[in-house]
Amino acid sequence: MEIKAFIVDDEERQRRSIVKHVEWERYQMRVTGEWEDAEQALAAAAVSPPDLLITDIRLIGTDGLELSSRMKQINPNLSIIMVTGYEEFQYAKTAVDIGVDAFLVKPIIFDELHATLERISREKEKQLLLSREAMKMKAQLDAFKPIAQQQWLQEVLHGLVVGEETIRAQAKAMGLFTAEGQRRVLTVLVSAESTSPISNEVHVRRQVRARLEESVEEACGPLLEARTTSGRGDIVLIVRSQDGADFEAETEWCLARLSVEIGRMETGTARIGVGPPALQLSMLSESFRLAQRAVNQSLLGGDEHAYSWRLLAGSEGSQEKSVEELTADFFEVAGAGDVPNSLSLLGELLGRVGDPFRMGGSELRSLCMLLISRTYRAASEVGDASRSFGPEQKLWGQVFDCWEEAKLLQETVQILKGLLDFIAERKKSHTRVVVQQALEYMKAHYADNLSLKSVAESVFLSPNYLGALFRVELGISFTDQLILIRVQKAKEMLQHPQFKLYEVAENVGYKNIGYFTNVFKRITGVTPKEYRDCHG
Repeated sequence: MEIKAFIVDDEERQRRSIVKHVEWERYQMRVTGEWEDAEQALAAAAVSPPDLLITDIRLIGTDGLELSSRMKQINPNLSIIMVTGYEEFQYAKTAVDIGVDAFLVKPIIFDELHATLERISREKEKQLLLSREAMKMKAQLDAFKPIAQQQWLQEVLHGLVVGEETIRAQAKAMGLFTAEGQRRVLTVLVSAESTSPISNEVHVRRQVRARLEESVEEACGPLLEARTTSGRGDIVLIVRSQDGADFEAETEWCLARLSVEIGRMETGTARIGVGPPALQLSMLSESFRLAQRAVNQSLLGGDEHAYSWRLLAGSEGSQEKSVEELTADFFEVAGAGDVPNSLSLLGELLGRVGDPFRMGGSELRSLCMLLISRTYRAASEVGDASRSFGPEQKLWGQVFDCWEEAKLLQETVQILKGLLDFIAERKKSHTRVVVQQALEYMKAHYADNLSLKSVAESVFLSPNYLGALFRVELGISFTDQLILIRVQKAKEMLQHPQFKLYEVAENVGYKNIGYFTNVFKRITGVTPKEYRDCHG
């Protein structure tokens, strides 16, 4: 931090005295200009504004008060020290509204000047720190905003935000959907069809998705308003009609361009589901739901690139289900740990009972309690739900505290989302089996020169994927997990005095006894010798 100072005084001897008798570096200051009149100082400030102005109140032409006021317009954060004669002191006090930081009476007592400079320097440093903190916070908020937007889009598309006014208010806060017009949802289902028998399905899908995500903006042009990814990994596009244009024709143009991009892919393919127009933001969930169901028609066979929601008209699946049927389906899917489908069913259920509220009062409250109670019990069957959420009665209390229907549904959604994630996490038995197999391999080969790659090959996974599984399932990196296994084996050997310390180190995979000692102490808090003395 460097504070640039201007000295303005028409008495050269006093001006030079201030410059000479102050150790400016001590206060992180540097005099960048000394002037005898205000106009010279203002001209220089227009080129390089100062951070501190020390000026006499009486100058030739423009006085110090006018100079200070005009300088403040150039730099609003300017600090000002005004020098006055004794007879002018009371008059100068009235200049507080200009923002004068200090007044010094002639002749200047330099101890007072030094104390004032020290105080201004500390204040400037504090302001700089606060400014940096504010910039850091803004950067963090800006970084978080896209994540918040994506989470909110997911809730809107699943119908978990009830009420047009509520959605519009939240959209405004998120900086989304600011323009008027019809909208619709396009869902792009990516598959890994490939002519190569050795192609990795997951890798191919990622390649296709990445390729399409790069091209959708160009393909959809000004129609594309928002983009996200569904819980199943599908690309979800929200397109909006342009003023006065034919939305159906615009959609066809967009689909044609997307189809061209799909046709160019060498590996994998994609299918597009087209939802109906949404005249309101609250109708986006229905457009999304029908777009998903439409694109799923491609699973029955067919080589078209696009599948319209109109294909569903008159089919058995398109018939509106009752609240009771939707509730039963929700419990079935939720118990299986299928979060995407559970949220879709929950959104459809909310759309059936809310905005306008077709079910109110005690009936709506009873439905919310039923949803929470049954889902809580499903969670308890696969884990200790009470440890994460408290007793079931606590969740009921959260519902009882909501007297407005909109607040009641909002609270119910948040509770259910937590329970659904809890169930899904514990239903991932296949990932836990893989991690367990990897751990067994590490325990059997801990003395070898193990690497993430070699362990991943033993369980037929890529190193990156296995590393991610370790972090998700165990909350620890592969390297740290290997260290823990080796230290545990070393502790077992140290309890047998026939093993020398260097033998213990070598037997658990460390050739360097010094490195082994450091690692052991970092984990246990004691050296191998100290551990043996206590436990040998």
